[in-house]
Amino acid sequence: MNALLAGLTLLIIGDSHVTFKDSLLEILPDAFTRQGAKVITYGVCSSTAADWVVPNPNNGCGAAQRIGDEPIGAPDMKPASPPPMASLLEKWHPDVVMVVLGDTMAGYGQKTISENWVDEQVKTLTYTIGKTACIWIGPTWGQYSPRYGKTDQRTTEMATFMKEEVQPCAYVDGTQLMKPGSVSTIDGIHATPASYQVWGDAIVKTTLPMLEKIKAEEAPAGQ
Repeated sequence: MNALLAGLTLLIIGDSHVTFKDSLLEILPDAFTRQGAKVITYGVCSSTAADWVVPNPNNGCGAAQRIGDEPIGAPDMKPASPPPMASLLEKWHPDVVMVVLGDTMAGYGQKTISENWVDEQVKTLTYTIGKTACIWIGPTWGQYSPRYGKTDQRTTEMATFMKEEVQPCAYVDGTQLMKPGSVSTIDGIHATPASYQVWGDAIVKTTLPMLEKIKAEEAPAGQ
């Protein structure tokens, strides 16, 4: 096994993009586990950044937990609050937190992004993550649908705004990983399994060197 990440504990959290089978819940843990990392993944549909700090009963469109590359069961469809980040840090002691959030805070269908609100959301989470290394995956492209109102223009605005917001987390701009118009979706936001695979593979390719660097920096002297 090519264990580039052996000894690294990676905690992944996110919204519906990491909550269901054939989504990033499948692709990212599988890939990083193959590289030797210990991966713990939590997804809560419709969650925003601050929901992972101050429990907020969600709308019940799904929540999932996955340890390593264990089989993915059906999501829990009851209204669920994301587990608080402070308790997750205490329980798993991750070397790195990977956050997959952006779409739920972009205000699709609204005239503007609520920048002050997004700032408060993001800072609440990054403050709680604290000194733990962090990589934030921003939203990628979708397709317009009346249900969500996601547009390329708003996606670009959100991706650009998030770049400054998520510091000290490293930022991966999802719009740079795939070409505009290349993402097929089932409802405007959620990708088809094939498009999730392309997005997930691009995330892995981009973040693997970042994770290797974090592992190297945290290795005890002499190793």
